[in-house]
Parts: sequence; C-alpha cells; structure tokens
Amino acid sequence: MAGASVALDGRSSEVPVVAVSNRLPVQLGDDGWELAPGGLVTALRPVMQRRSGTWVGWDGGSGATPSRLPSLSIDLGAVQLEQAELDGYYHGFANRTLWPLLHNAVEKPVFDRDWWATYRDVNRRFAEAAAAAVAQHADPVVWVHDYHLMLVPQLLRERDLGGATGFFLHVPWPSPDLFVRLPWRRDVLLGLLGADVVSFHTEGYRSNFVRTCRRVLGDEATFRGSEIVLGDRVVRTTSSPISVDASELAQLAQTTEVTAELQALQRQFEGRTLLLGVDRLDYTKGIIERLLAVELLLERSPQLRGRLAMVQIAVPSRDDVVEYRELRATVEQIVGRINGRFTVPGEDVPVHYLYRSLGQAPLAAYYAAADALLVTPLIDGMNLVAKEYVVVQQARRANGVLVLSEFTGAALELKDAVLCNPFDVEGLSQQIERAIALPESDRRRRIAAMARRVRAHDVHRWVAGQLSPLSDMLPARSPLASKA
Repeated sequence: MAGASVALDGRSSEVPVVAVSNRLPVQLGDDGWELAPGGLVTALRPVMQRRSGTWVGWDGGSGATPSRLPSLSIDLGAVQLEQAELDGYYHGFANRTLWPLLHNAVEKPVFDRDWWATYRDVNRRFAEAAAAAVAQHADPVVWVHDYHLMLVPQLLRERDLGGATGFFLHVPWPSPDLFVRLPWRRDVLLGLLGADVVSFHTEGYRSNFVRTCRRVLGDEATFRGSEIVLGDRVVRTTSSPISVDASELAQLAQTTEVTAELQALQRQFEGRTLLLGVDRLDYTKGIIERLLAVELLLERSPQLRGRLAMVQIAVPSRDDVVEYRELRATVEQIVGRINGRFTVPGEDVPVHYLYRSLGQAPLAAYYAAADALLVTPLIDGMNLVAKEYVVVQQARRANGVLVLSEFTGAALELKDAVLCNPFDVEGLSQQIERAIALPESDRRRRIAAMARRVRAHDVHRWVAGQLSPLSDMLPARSPLASKA
C-alpha cells in the first residue's frame, strides 16, 4: 500500500475514527471472511489502519461477523437488520426514493410513508451502534457516509457525545426544485446538519445543498457563504472529489498476472478496435444510450463492421427491484439486436456482454486492452472507473482514449477526455467515432495529462482533506493521551 500523497499532520494522525456506512468493509468469501471490494473500503483502509478506530455497518445478513479481521486492524461494529427493515430502509426508501431523487429523478421516485418510518428506525439503529463505538475511543472523529444514513449525524448530536462529525455524500445533490418533492425534506436536511462538516464531490452539488437548505429552512438558519448557522452552531459545507489509489493501481497494472490477462485479450480482439464499458447495472449509467450509439456507429460506418468490438461489463445490481430487472432485459435485447444485425458471417460478434463482476487483475487487463473507455452516465456523482482507466493506461504506456459524460463529477477534473452528452445518442455516436480516430500522439498526451491529475489528487489526499478539518475541531490531546 502506497503512502498518502498528502499526509495527515501529527495531531490528526493520532485521532481515532469511527466510520459509519451502510455496509461493513468485509464479506464472507470461499476461504472465510475477507475485505470487500469497493471504493470506500479502498479509501478508508490505509488511514484507519494507522490509528485506532471502529467501522460501523450492516453485517450483510450473516449474523456472525467477526469483531476484527487479522488483515484489518479495525474494530467492526455490526448492525443486524431484519428482512422487513432491509426492504423498507434499503430497497425501499434509500434506493427507490432517495437514489432516483438525488440523481435528478432520472427514474420517478416513490414516496412511501412506511419506507420513511423504517428508514428513520434503521438510521436510529446505526446511530446507537456508532454511539457505542464512540464510547470506546477518546475524542474520536465520526465520519458518516452516503444517502443511506442521512439522519445519523443529528441522531448522534442529540446524544451529546462530543467529538466531531463529518458527513460525505457519494452521489449528486440535485437542485432545490427537485429535492423539495420529498415530503420529509426538512427532516433529512436537519439530519445532515447535525454534522460539523457536510461534504460533496463537486462545488455544484455543494451549492445545490446550500440553496436547498435556504429554501426549506428559511429563517431557521443563517447563511454565510459556505457556512450554515443553526442557533449557536456553525456547519461547514465543502466540496472534495473522491479518487483512487493511483500508486497501488499502477503497480497492479504492471504485474505478471495482468500482463498474462492482457495478452489473452489482445489475441482475442486482434485487428479490432476495442471499446469498453464498465458499470454497475443501473439506469443512471447510460448503458442503453451507449449501446444505441454503438449501433448507430456501425450503421453509419459499414467499414467498421468486423473491425470494431465492444465489451460491456455490467455488474449485477438490485435484481429484486422491478426497474432493474426491466433494465437488464432491455440491455440484453439491444445487445442481441446489434449482434444479429452486424455480425460478419464466420467472424466474432461486435458486442460482448458480461453480466458479472471482475476481480482487480482481470479488470485492469480490460482497462489496458481498451482503445476507448465509454463512460456515459446520465448523471454520476464522480465515477472512479474513468480515473482507474487513465491510471492503468499510463502505467502500461498505452494510448487509449476516454469518452466521458459531461454529467459526471469526473468531467470537472479529467478535462482531456472526449466529452459527450449521453442524452444525444447521435452526438454520442459521433464523439465515439471522433475519439477512435484521434492521432496516437494526441491520445498519449491526453492520457498522460489525466493520469497526472489523478496521481496528484489521489484517494489519500481526499481522506486527509476530509479528516484533518474534523481533527482540528477536537480538544487538544495531551502527550499522555497520544501514547495511550
């Protein structure tokens, strides 16, 4: 594990952290309990291993989560949920009410009072588990994550535990006109404002949040730029884009395992331009629009038939929700139609659809092999796939090109990508064609510039930027306490 690009100062590196997220950072694998994949685990693991701390989250229904893993020197505070609680809190309010609402209502949100009641109850359960963890540490920083737990900061504040609390939202925050559709808008805002610092990926999301608070809370609060004053409390709002561990990813990209996987892919797609899509199967990711754009490209440019291949990796997601089952069926129908229309007799199909998740090494090999990565969400808080791609491409001295939706947080950082509007399918098709026609020297320049940006603003810098201000809010720690 690489060291942080921006180290926490001496004082903040002593401060214990209680992290609170929907899921614990572990899963039950074939050989027992192991670290779970995911950006949040990758982000928090190194910083929490350098200090005492506790990670609070749902146990995944196992009921037998260990209190600590040998490979993870962090205490685990498991929250157990009944199926009815999971249905109302997670599948219901979090993912059928908040998820579509926060993503600009791309899919119509469902407002159900029973789901809301369960969401409140489960947030209280998480707050109780977090409070128990706080009691085990001296003046810890509490760091609450994402839309599943937006009531937890205020629930913790009501317990008067001391310390400092931060909240980070990993998805967008919409305009006030959209958010005020939520019947429980005031409750959610006050829940978030229980934190000392509320953070977002981009300045646009942060600004939307402040404007929403101004509209909903009115005279209950005073607004001073990025600060919101509630009584005698000042809540800071900040923006800070999450990132990846660029050094660790670059090292992985150069391993013999990735090289072997890459060589197999190069043999499989030899002589063809390879397009790649990597997404969780979700209606916000623009997978349908991307496939339709590739179909238009093959229709418009017959010379590309047999010379262009696309791999779409779709990570399974929420199969028990009807909208996601319908999305999967639509995607598979479009893939079948494209392959039926444009497969050259005796040759391989143009679109390879992989409905599964991949390990780190196979995924890195796909990144290295792809001539173009198509990241085309209709809206996305950040999108770490885009950042992973440019790091791997640079590490392998490759010359791929990134086609990136302008409606992602990543588009504000990766300015050398070929930007696209996924709502304009024909325009997206033209941007893909433009991208694969770029001169090699231009592609190399773009990849190098974007990789430099990701290395300079990696996940360690993000963690330090989030935790240092919270640490500064704590009372001074004595040398004796520091050694304890």
